[in-house]
Amino acid sequence: MTTARLSPTFRDPAGSLLIVDNSVVRTIHPSARQAVLEFLASPFCLRMQERGDMVASIVDETSDTLQLHHPKIAIPTYPWEWTPSQWVAAAELTLSLAEEGLKDGWILKDATPLNVLFVGARPVFVDILSFERHDPTASIWLAYGQYMRTFLLPLLTHRMLAWPLSLSLFKRDGYEPIELYAALGWRQRLSRTAFWPITLPALLEKRKGSGDEAAKPRPVQKPELALHILRGTLKDLRARTRRALPEGAATEWSDYTTTLTHYTAAESDRKRAWMRHTLTTIFPGKTPGRVLDIGANTGEFSALAAEAGAEVIAIERDGATADKLFRMSREKGLNIQTIHADISRPTPAAGWEYGEQSALLPRLEEQFDLVLMLAVIHHLVLMEQIPLPAILELCHRLTRSHLVIEWVPAEDPMYKSLMRGRTELYGGLTEADLLAATGPGFDLLEREALANGRVLFLFQKRVS
Repeated sequence: MTTARLSPTFRDPAGSLLIVDNSVVRTIHPSARQAVLEFLASPFCLRMQERGDMVASIVDETSDTLQLHHPKIAIPTYPWEWTPSQWVAAAELTLSLAEEGLKDGWILKDATPLNVLFVGARPVFVDILSFERHDPTASIWLAYGQYMRTFLLPLLTHRMLAWPLSLSLFKRDGYEPIELYAALGWRQRLSRTAFWPITLPALLEKRKGSGDEAAKPRPVQKPELALHILRGTLKDLRARTRRALPEGAATEWSDYTTTLTHYTAAESDRKRAWMRHTLTTIFPGKTPGRVLDIGANTGEFSALAAEAGAEVIAIERDGATADKLFRMSREKGLNIQTIHADISRPTPAAGWEYGEQSALLPRLEEQFDLVLMLAVIHHLVLMEQIPLPAILELCHRLTRSHLVIEWVPAEDPMYKSLMRGRTELYGGLTEADLLAATGPGFDLLEREALANGRVLFLFQKRVS
């Protein structure tokens, strides 16, 4: 594999961060050295790191330049790959850190989803340089505007306008109220949800003269009053953020596992039993490693792997289904990290010269001991028209060891519904075609035929 070099924080005036393979090194600029060391030694920082809410840091002062070494999160994800509930979880962590920091005299100076990564279903704050000493007479949270643009407004537009949260890929500093105001109807503009965060700021922006300067916040003389105002601001933002979460919208896939017509209860039980057997076969006498569940749906088999001790990455392209999966894994405390993405149209690299955020596939390649493709291949073939050999070549790059495939035959009702009259092209696709495609890169270990005609395969990667 080629060495991945990313510089995702070169804009920070206090430091820069470089990722080289599995090493994460943050270089602190001399002007910020003392402030950073003071924060790292503070009881607040140590408490947050011990709790797991903030990334750990090892201080390296062996050279003239101060460096911090952070543990690399195995599979980092970005806000444009999150579900709405993940956005809210990241927002609540940000507000909680801001509020708890105030107790110890620290304040967040910026607030953006890009400061947060997920480990399983848990958000972790990773930007150590976002904290500074709090002026006790200041009642205005200077990160308030950024929080509104990058957290609250994207959630509101997703709820009110059905704009995908993935559009944040193109909105580094979020949305401006005035651009959202133009997209809303009058009834929406005057609604309780939109008036305060969108309509009022947009109207004030229109009235403001082009030469006007933003008014500087005036300090409050009494620290107790300033602290009370700040806490009220954070509490209000928390409530508004929770209300911005879309109401549970169902799709045909979000209720898929509860409305199955092509699986009897006995067939479902047999499939689950085979998967449990497979997990113990692949990982005998040791804790299962890392599992990638592609097309995870609501996470039934992701949960099975996580309950067996695996670290699971679950990819699901349907938004409502992915959100349901994330909420399930969080409620049950399962080590499942949800990625809302389409493996057939993976997230591209982003940022300056594509170097600030990496593409999805390079983050996944050769990171997994087991890849699950349960009833996925026929979707890729029929809906995306991706050839079988290309699908198996990708699987070969993703797994370090094993691959499980659920083969859906052409006679299957779901296969027929997706074929859409293209019988001449895909009606003759058989199990033999799958085995021919796996031949160059995999050895067949097990085959399990189900009563409904579907077949479960366990393959092992052949390393040349």
